Amino acid sequence: MKNLIINKAIKIIGAILIINLIIFGYIFLAGKNEPAVNFESADENIIAVQTYKLSPKTISSDISLSGTAQPMDEVIVSPKVSGKVVGIYAREGEEVGTNQILIQLEQDSALLVSYNNAQSSITNTIASANQDISAAELTVAATKINLENIKINAAENTNNSKLTIESAQISMNSAKKSLINIKNTNEQTIQNAYDNIKTTMQSNLTAIKTALTAVGNIIGESPGDPSANNDYKNVLGAKKSQTLTNTKNLFFQAKNDYETSDINYNNLSNNYFLLEIDDLIDEVGNSLNSTRETLVKTKILLDNTITTSDFTSVDLNALKTSIDANLASIQSAISSLQANQQTIINAKLADVSSSDTAQSAYETAQSALDIKQQALILAESQSKSQIDAVQKQLELTQINLEGVKKRADQQIAAAQGQLDYTQAQLNNTTIPAPISGIVNQIFIDSGEMAAAGNPVASIVNTSGIKIELSLTEFDIGKVAFGQETKISCAAYPDEEFVGNVYYISSVADSISKKFPIKIQLDNKDEKIKAGMIASLEIITKKQEYILAIPKSAIFIKDGLEKVYTIGCDNKIIIKTIKTEIVNNNEVKIVEGLSENDIIVIEGNYELKNGDIISVSN
Repeated sequence: MKNLIINKAIKIIGAILIINLIIFGYIFLAGKNEPAVNFESADENIIAVQTYKLSPKTISSDISLSGTAQPMDEVIVSPKVSGKVVGIYAREGEEVGTNQILIQLEQDSALLVSYNNAQSSITNTIASANQDISAAELTVAATKINLENIKINAAENTNNSKLTIESAQISMNSAKKSLINIKNTNEQTIQNAYDNIKTTMQSNLTAIKTALTAVGNIIGESPGDPSANNDYKNVLGAKKSQTLTNTKNLFFQAKNDYETSDINYNNLSNNYFLLEIDDLIDEVGNSLNSTRETLVKTKILLDNTITTSDFTSVDLNALKTSIDANLASIQSAISSLQANQQTIINAKLADVSSSDTAQSAYETAQSALDIKQQALILAESQSKSQIDAVQKQLELTQINLEGVKKRADQQIAAAQGQLDYTQAQLNNTTIPAPISGIVNQIFIDSGEMAAAGNPVASIVNTSGIKIELSLTEFDIGKVAFGQETKISCAAYPDEEFVGNVYYISSVADSISKKFPIKIQLDNKDEKIKAGMIASLEIITKKQEYILAIPKSAIFIKDGLEKVYTIGCDNKIIIKTIKTEIVNNNEVKIVEGLSENDIIVIEGNYELKNGDIISVSN
């Protein structure tokens, strides 16, 4: 810092002497010689000044300090174990690399034996552990194969069972379809038989009505023509009068049976119930029987009838023939009704028999399907239990394998730890360079005993230089990490080095109340030596492409900042400006001047607007 102040003082004194010499020479020449330039008027005073043309530039603010250059890295080398020095492999002033051997201590024979034993131990431990792991891995692999086989078999059994169920399902559906078809066929057969007997009963009722009409014609009752027997009613049953009474009684019974049957038949709907037909069959059958008995009684009645001149035997035989024909018709109707009734009975019996067979086949197929479905459920349950058991076994074998590996790792780690320990003990007999750099000093000679922890050498690395400084509370706020710093040394007056702030303390020193900072710079060419005094300028603010002028060019008048500018005819023009301070020597133009304006920076003493000047370089 002292050197920096002396250097600045010398520069200021030199500048003052030069200015004084210039002024003295100018006065002397002005008194002795004519002006160097002639202007239009010989009475005009010509003033010599130095000017500055404004152009954009970069300016910066800084903090000026000084400090001592120190190596970035400096270490004291000490052994970790005590021992006799048997070799020194570096000289003072020699450059060494990281981990390069500096000093070798004597190795203990017992330690070498221990190291060899540790190597053998770890080899044997690894071999044994690998065998145990291989055995456990084989067990896991075998269990996995067993599990996969069980899963495959279970899947095959399940598929086979499902195929069997599908077959049973098809059989059941077929049996069900057959049952439905048989029932539909039987129902249709029965329905057809009922339809046929219905038609038959219609014919039967017609035959009954015809027969009763024939009897009514004979006995003079309706149905029939009451006047048809006028020729023979007096002789009808003359041989035995009871026969006429019997015939009439039967006739009225048969007539009632017919009318009841005929009414019930006509009341049948198209969608009749089979029970209605069954009841009607009985009614029509009874009507046929009562009609047949009436015809038989009528035939007996005719046998007990006598002939007359008006009612001849031919007439009587004609009546008998009519009764015989109707009796034959009724008998045929009875046979037809009975045959149709038997057809219904046979159809019902066939329905019961075939339906029972089909129902039994369907139930058998359904039972077989249920059995196969239950078998599938049981098989799946058994397979799942078996798979779960083997899966659990696999998990146990895997847990066992992990345990074997863990124990193996522990055993190997223990053996490796012993080996590493002995290796470290052996390594400690070799003292390497902890950093790359220059061997600054060696503190021990070969054959001497080195004590653990005591220094045996020192190494410095000056490819990087650090400078430690302290800043006041006022300046610390202007500094940031990475901030650029300009550095100069008395040994290299024409060179400027650049460094950066890499450390800023958060706490002020308790005594000085200043904040420590550290600056580093690259020193690969190692020009800067440790211990050199360095002058530093920490760049706190940098502004680019601005207009700036020296502070010395400004003068104050009426409280305003003003400068002398030069017009195109070399005449002085005074301009008012506004500025901002950027550093100790320069100010930034805020208002009043423009790029390429020319201002007076030296010789600006009591100039006035319109003064003609001579520009000196």
